[in-house]
Amino acid sequence: MSGTKTYPGDPVELPLRQDQLEPTPVEGCLGCTELANVRDRARAGGDMTTVTDCNVYMRRHPEGHQ
Repeated sequence: MSGTKTYPGDPVELPLRQDQLEPTPVEGCLGCTELANVRDRARAGGDMTTVTDCNVYMRRHPEGHQ
C-alpha cells in the first residue's frame, strides 16, 4: 500500500461551550420574553435543540439585546 491519505487532514475539535451562561431576557422586551418562555417549555419537555435555538435567537436579537 502506498499510504495515500483519503482525507484532507486531522479532524477539527470544536469547544462545547457548556460553561457559558444562557442569555437573559431584556426587561420590557416582548421578543426576549417570548423566547425565554419557549425556551423554558422546551427544556421542560426535554427538547434541548429548541433550547439552544432560543439561546441563539436571544443572543442575535434584532434590537441587539444580549
